[in-house]
Amino acid sequence: MVKPVTSTRLVMLFSLCLVVFYNLATWRALVALAQLQGFKAGAFYCSFAVLLWAAITLLLTPFSFRLTLKPMLSVVALCSAAAAYFMNSYGVSIDTTMMQNVLETNPGEAEALLSGKLFGYLGLLGVLPVAVIWWLPVTYRRVLPGLVNKIVVCVGCLLAIAAAVAPFYSTYAPIFRDEDKLTHFINPTNYFYAIGKLTKQTVAIKETPKIQTVGADAALSAQAQQRPKKSLMIFVVGETARADHFSLNGYERETNPELKKEDILNFTHVASCGTSTAVSVPCMFSKFPRSDYSDKKGKTYEGLLDMLQRAGMKVVWLDNNSDCKGTCLRVPHSDVPKNQPSPFCDGATCLDEALLVGLQDYIDSLQDNAIIVLHSDGSHGPEYYDRYPKTMERFSPVCHTNQLGSCTSDELKNVYDNTILYTDHFLAQTIELLKRNQDKVDASMIYVSDHGESLGENGIYLHAAPYAIAPVAQTHVPMVMWFGHSTLEDASVDRSCLSAKQDQPDLSHDYMFHSVLGLLGVTSTEYQPALDLFHSCKRNNG
Repeated sequence: MVKPVTSTRLVMLFSLCLVVFYNLATWRALVALAQLQGFKAGAFYCSFAVLLWAAITLLLTPFSFRLTLKPMLSVVALCSAAAAYFMNSYGVSIDTTMMQNVLETNPGEAEALLSGKLFGYLGLLGVLPVAVIWWLPVTYRRVLPGLVNKIVVCVGCLLAIAAAVAPFYSTYAPIFRDEDKLTHFINPTNYFYAIGKLTKQTVAIKETPKIQTVGADAALSAQAQQRPKKSLMIFVVGETARADHFSLNGYERETNPELKKEDILNFTHVASCGTSTAVSVPCMFSKFPRSDYSDKKGKTYEGLLDMLQRAGMKVVWLDNNSDCKGTCLRVPHSDVPKNQPSPFCDGATCLDEALLVGLQDYIDSLQDNAIIVLHSDGSHGPEYYDRYPKTMERFSPVCHTNQLGSCTSDELKNVYDNTILYTDHFLAQTIELLKRNQDKVDASMIYVSDHGESLGENGIYLHAAPYAIAPVAQTHVPMVMWFGHSTLEDASVDRSCLSAKQDQPDLSHDYMFHSVLGLLGVTSTEYQPALDLFHSCKRNNG
């Protein structure tokens, strides 16, 4: 018969297991940050183990009551197993942005992340510990002695933390000062903190009485109303494209064979607002620059599309991605039907060209100025091989699994570059659609990706790294523009002046809101000329 353990001992043993088996990513990050050698390194790492064990014990001890202990430890085991898998397999850390991505992930995106390795982690580090937890007999003290015991344990944990940190304070101080580099790896405190912060933000958003109006005075300028043709802009929101894999930007492989034949403007130094769709998409359509943007502001303030609609423009958002992250909620919007009879859909997913199906009929029906936003699937990982037709698999062999760490760097590079090649084709097809209509409308296309992607550099995959420490691969994004033969002329914009801005070094998503307003001729007190790419190139600059 198994000897019963006390609730306190079970928490301490479980915490020790978390330190040893669930925090490999934490130990890797710590070794890289501390850069110690010899006896001092060994002593420091022992102190960190004590610190981590005491901190986790302190976190879990308040739940060590009869009704909460085993359910709580079970949830932590399963969640920590999943967290360990993603941190170990993809090199990601877990912060509020990452948790927001998890909570907003749709079934299709979630399914793409499933793998035998994930189920192995969940089985070995999740289900097995849960089975042991429920199998072990546990003894509990009476209420008052139990409370006293928990207080003593918590005080002991605090003393242990102090004793572990004190001798190495000069080493710990710089490490914890830049918390993004370590604390977002500590399992399970990283997702505990992220969930708590997200909950606080959600409550704050719900307490906001209503959506704040932005640009109540938005209207088409007199000059825009006098243009000989109506305006039609297609704004393509790209997905996970990194600028350094566009041959237009000097990449050694030819990934833009079709766009290079078009009369485009290619902006080479554009920074994203965030490293995930949940941040970047609402941010680029927001009046707030990245330095002043927050999830709360994104969810409680109107954006660019609201203003354009208020100014009398027809607005529609078509989605082949997860969703618009709140950006399109007050304008007409729809998802591409995955089961539509189309050569671009297989019932489960659609290639981005499905966004163009039926678009000519919509354009033919327009009688007003219009903007069509196409939210593409682009280069969304980890199943890159599903983002392009096999007829466009120019680079091979490819990584044909969501276990990116098991692929060679060449296989990963090949499959990712095939997605960029298909994005090039999709954008060229979008331009061809606009060309067919440029005699009757002032046609334009703006393409910009929401964020970039890590492809195994320094052991990091995918995206959503904390912005402060995100690699350039996740924040440097491509931006391409195309204009009909009379579009810039009718908007009084000098093309040669605009062309000279293609290598401007400080461009970012911050320019999107104001540049679209400027090009389409929408006036408002919210408009900032300094963040309008077109303003300084207008012949009538008043």
